[in-house]
Amino acid sequence: MDRTEILEKIKQAEIKVEEAIRAAEEERKNKILEAKMKAREIIESAEAEAAKVKEDILNSARQQIEAEKEEIRKSETKKIEDYAKKGKDNIMKAVEMLYNEFVGMMGHA
Repeated sequence: MDRTEILEKIKQAEIKVEEAIRAAEEERKNKILEAKMKAREIIESAEAEAAKVKEDILNSARQQIEAEKEEIRKSETKKIEDYAKKGKDNIMKAVEMLYNEFVGMMGHA
């Protein structure tokens, strides 16, 4: 091999190395882009799942609050009904007492 052939082979080898470097750099960029896209998909999926979990928790809390409100409403309604019954009973006792006193006064008059 003469000197020109050697230089030509060196030049071709350099070109192949440069092409390999460009190809590797392009592959690196593509892999980084793929990784970023995959990471974005994972983040979006996680955010969607988090939103669903949040909504489930809020719905559960709302249901629990509504159940507690209904329980309190029933309890307080019962108390009001008991007070109303006691009030009616007391009115009847008061009327009876006043009637007896009136009858007693009429008997003394």
